[in-house]
Amino acid sequence: MIVTQWALYCLLGLAFSLSFRVAGFFDLSIGAAFLLGGYSTWWAAQSVPLAAAFPIGIALASTVSILVGLWGVAPLASRLPPLNMFVVTLGVLYFVQSLAALAFGESAKVLRSGPNPTFAVFSARISFVQLFLVAAAVLVTLCLAYTLARSGWGRFARAIADDRHLADLLGVPIQNTLLKTYATGGAIAGIAGSLFVADRALDPAQAMTVLLAAMVAAILGGEAILGAALGALVLACLESGLGFVMPGFWKSTVVFCILLAVLALRGGGMFRFIRRKL
Repeated sequence: MIVTQWALYCLLGLAFSLSFRVAGFFDLSIGAAFLLGGYSTWWAAQSVPLAAAFPIGIALASTVSILVGLWGVAPLASRLPPLNMFVVTLGVLYFVQSLAALAFGESAKVLRSGPNPTFAVFSARISFVQLFLVAAAVLVTLCLAYTLARSGWGRFARAIADDRHLADLLGVPIQNTLLKTYATGGAIAGIAGSLFVADRALDPAQAMTVLLAAMVAAILGGEAILGAALGALVLACLESGLGFVMPGFWKSTVVFCILLAVLALRGGGMFRFIRRKL
């Protein structure tokens, strides 16, 4: 369904866009947080109720994001160029993928066997897990919009995204703001991973697949952090629409071709008209 694809791409797109706009580089450790959220939820669900397993997965993803930011990403980001940081976070992603393969195996993990209970919504059917995924995407988008607009961290994050050097001169606590940014992005990616494993099969290679979709959504969204939610909607509609006219393995190719066309024609993304960087 378009709406469930949108929800997944929205959550990961917001996490990626938040990190990219504030920190200034492609943070692939978002994919690691997605895997941590998914696998820790699957592991916890083997011994505790599913309702308790979700917070465990999200908390672990957030904690690891804070630790990676505190001991690795934040100190390096202050002295390494964006390309070097891209390689660093790629290494973090591959490290977590390898750990997941060693700990849980390379085969896909399914949280529950058999189909999930569904109910009718107009002409489509949606499961309760998918409903929670959509609700989480909407709630996270609204909460992030409010936090970025009203909180001290949000004002600092927007200031750094606008002009990091000027923000530093004005006394903005850059390191502390970046740590909170990594924690927030990790928590959002953890939510996506936790709900993903409850709805679909999860394997270590899944992180790169969904991370690429998140990057596309963020780029389509343009300069605004929250534009990733709109970019995710465009991406989900494209993938669903193309699924009716061509084989599945062509969908991603065509979507990325459209992305290249958008970047060539409008480098700021499809939603460049959003002037205020939220």
